[in-house]
Amino acid sequence: MVKKLLATLCCSLLVLTACKEDPPASSQPEQQAVLPAELQDTVELSGDNAYVHCAALCSLGPRPSNSVAYEKQLVYLSEFLQKFGWRVRRESFTLSNGMLMTNLHAEFGEESATARPILVSCHIDTKRGIRNFVGADDGASAAALMLELARVLAAKPELAAKVEFVFFDGEEAFASRMSETDGMYGSRYDVMRRKGNLPDWQINLDMVGGRNKMIAVPILDTDSRLMQLYTEGVDKLGLSHERWTLYPGSYLDDHQPFVRAGVPSINLIAYFMDGNWWHTSRDDMSRICPHSLAESGRMVLYLLDCLDKEGSQP
Repeated sequence: MVKKLLATLCCSLLVLTACKEDPPASSQPEQQAVLPAELQDTVELSGDNAYVHCAALCSLGPRPSNSVAYEKQLVYLSEFLQKFGWRVRRESFTLSNGMLMTNLHAEFGEESATARPILVSCHIDTKRGIRNFVGADDGASAAALMLELARVLAAKPELAAKVEFVFFDGEEAFASRMSETDGMYGSRYDVMRRKGNLPDWQINLDMVGGRNKMIAVPILDTDSRLMQLYTEGVDKLGLSHERWTLYPGSYLDDHQPFVRAGVPSINLIAYFMDGNWWHTSRDDMSRICPHSLAESGRMVLYLLDCLDKEGSQP
């Protein structure tokens, strides 16, 4: 199965480098005639709801660390999570350059001195210095999906109690490109402050809501068991092998500090070098698709269910 996905990836990359990013609207199966504007109370996970959250976050404008818009984002996330029974707390820290950063944590059920078995994470800061950059996919889409996951999991308290959501600050670098020392500030701080009290698993989300996206899980960063569950999930969920595949390399992202600390991790991230939208003003709500968000949500729920069952085995 892994070889099949790798072969699919190679073909897909060749096509992407030969074509414009977006085909004509008439050939886009993920286009939706009427886009959702209000949250709906549904039993199943809703890509429409995640879309509404994403639009709300983007309406705040750019959300770089320690900005007024970033604070408003924290309030939005916190209020929604608390509405569905999640306990939230902020964890702030200051970088050597004086920049204040804040991670947001959410847990369900009673407090515990030990880490929840499963960490689901994303980053919520937008990169500085890019005019009109609202980070609809690169930041907001994953946070929006995590809110919808939190709503659905609240109806499954036993599973919810095993999950911690963390919204990381400072994933974006101050320089134009991320490096080992510039970027991933929130996740690096989180690993350090845990002092070995780490989760058993991590699922990191980044750029999971783009229309016609191609999720390309980095092979070199991914735990073998999580890779197996992911590849099996692509088939069991009926997802496209062209849209859900593997990347034969590594990414610098918020899973890396946990990987280095020995936590089995998987980074669900879109292949972001398939056009000129990444880190530009084109990463706006026109890029986001409810169907794409719903697919990503189904994959996360599948992985959570699998990990929950594995945790209960002797």
